[in-house]
Amino acid sequence: MNALPNVMELMVMENNKTIPLPNGFELHEGHFPERLEEIGRFRIKAWRHENGISSSFFSQDAWIDSIDNQAIHWIITQNNTIVAAARLSFHDDLEDVPYNDFLHPEHGLLFDHPPIASINRLVVDPAFRGRGFAKILDQERIKVATQYGSKVMIAFPQLSRLESLQRLGFSLISQLRNIPEMPERPFFLMKLDL
Repeated sequence: MNALPNVMELMVMENNKTIPLPNGFELHEGHFPERLEEIGRFRIKAWRHENGISSSFFSQDAWIDSIDNQAIHWIITQNNTIVAAARLSFHDDLEDVPYNDFLHPEHGLLFDHPPIASINRLVVDPAFRGRGFAKILDQERIKVATQYGSKVMIAFPQLSRLESLQRLGFSLISQLRNIPEMPERPFFLMKLDL
């Protein structure tokens, strides 16, 4: 997976970053092994009551996968409580990207310039939506992917995120089959040249 093997070393050397946001919110960037379980629980909590999701998948305690251990994470907190989260991971090829088994063979030609930056797991607590947190998290992930030398970014958004990602320069490639976690929500492939 690690097209940029020194990403985590650099994050440790730079330490986790905290940026104050208006109204007492804070944006944290880094690798948070001590908060990974909390991030996973937050993902479940924020999605659990949404329409079109798999109730059996979202009945588990936390949503964590192997990529989480090597990804760069962002969390937005208020009083040290997570209200939004997202991650960025780097990959040598499409075989390592989350949801790669949903891609079509022709998609490989679009992402042939490693490292491939992958953005996913963006989630905002329903009580804190509409404050621009998704945009902040998207912009930060694009900035960091560029800083680490990625030339292309892949995203697998839900329908509700298409327009906001297009405003940031992403191109819609195609609609994919729906993911098991959200079987009734349309799932798409997008690309951003960095």
